[in-house]
Formats: sequence, structure tokens, C-alpha cells
Amino acid sequence: MEHIITEFISKWGYLAITILVLLENILPFIPSEIILTFAGLLSTKSDLSLPMLFVISTAASFVGLLVLYYISRLVSEERLYRFVDKYGKWIKLKGKDVARANDWFKRYGEIAVLVCRFVPVLRVLITIPAGINRMNVVKFMVLSLIGTTIWNFALIYLGSLLSDSWDVLMNGIHTYSYVMYVLLAVVIIYIIYRFVKRKRKS
Repeated sequence: MEHIITEFISKWGYLAITILVLLENILPFIPSEIILTFAGLLSTKSDLSLPMLFVISTAASFVGLLVLYYISRLVSEERLYRFVDKYGKWIKLKGKDVARANDWFKRYGEIAVLVCRFVPVLRVLITIPAGINRMNVVKFMVLSLIGTTIWNFALIYLGSLLSDSWDVLMNGIHTYSYVMYVLLAVVIIYIIYRFVKRKRKS
């Protein structure tokens, strides 16, 4: 996957980044970490402009997440789980990931949309429960834009800074992903603990 993405960006530049970032905000298996950091790297070795990369990636992200949001508004929760159970394996989407994103949204509401923009995979999946639960579209757009803007800028700029250390950069990103998953698991375990404790008291 990494090789295919980097080759595509190297050949098609801005067009490739637009397409990939757009799809990344609809399909969770396309890693924005690789797309954006490699785009930042290329800005130091080609005629790609750092500000233009930032504008294009943010606009494409915004369009992609809005597409997924409005598609999700048309789907019921039960129908979504049936679809994921049946076809999710083809796009590397697991029912437990969708359920986790949905639980996060129901428990933390709108703030989950902002927080999850910084968690790989969940940054895309959180859009689905936001649509299913018909979150106010203006609030959704504002919170998503804030999170997406920070995420895109950080990765593109990081790629430009560490342009000569691609392997180190990728290892750091993978480590970040693992840390975020561990923190997420700890939070979920704590939530379950509080829930069970409250049930026992009642």
C-alpha cells in the first residue's frame, strides 16, 4: 500500500493527493499519514508548493468527510452493521471499529468528532455515527474542519522537515498510531468499568 501511494503521488502530484485524500476521508483503509507526510517530503524535492499542498489536502478532506456524512444520514444503524458484517472485509472495515466509533459518539457527542480526527482509522469512522445520529451539520463541519486542518498541516509540515529520514518518519507515525490505540483501549476499559460499577450499585 505504501509503495503504491508514494508512486502515485510522485507521478501525478497535486491530482494524486486530491484523489487520495478525498478517498481517505471516505474509506478508512487509505492511510492519510503516508499520503500527507510523503506530500510534504516531495515539497522539498520537487516543484510542489507546501501552502498549495495544505490547501488542496484540506479542501479534499472536507469534501470527502461531507460525502461520507450525508451517505451515513441515509442509513439506519441496523442496516449499517448488516452491511459491514457482509461486505466490510472487502474494504478492511470491521464491525467492532464502527461500533467503537458509534459508542464514542453516543457517549461524548460532538467533541468525539474533533478528538477522533487525530486517531488513525477512527478519524474516518467517526463521521459515520455523526451522520447516522444526524448531528447538526454546521457543528459537524466546524469541528471536522478544525481537526482536519491541524492534522493535515502537522503531517505535511512533518514530512517536509524530515524529508531525508523517511524510514524514521514512518516508524514514528506507526508508533504514534499504536500509542493512540492503547490510550483508546484504556479509555474504553475505564468506561466499561464505570458502567459495570454503576450497574452494581443500582
